[in-house]
Amino acid sequence: MEQRRAELGKAIHYDWLDVKESIKPINVAGQLFSGIINESRNVENANQNALADGLAKLAALLTKYAVEKAELKISEWMNTK
Repeated sequence: MEQRRAELGKAIHYDWLDVKESIKPINVAGQLFSGIINESRNVENANQNALADGLAKLAALLTKYAVEKAELKISEWMNTK
């Protein structure tokens, strides 16, 4: 029991040191800038994904149009023979 109490006391001590370290102004500023940078990266990724999705939809539309046109031409060709 005494050993467990000592382990818990040590864990609390290290957790307290982590809390004190994390609330230092330099660390808070670092976390803030990190959050801002990550957010801007997420926006850039979203823009890239939107562009990629738009291009994929355009390619699908063009492919559909080409296939329909080819079907029409083949049907006309088959009916003339």
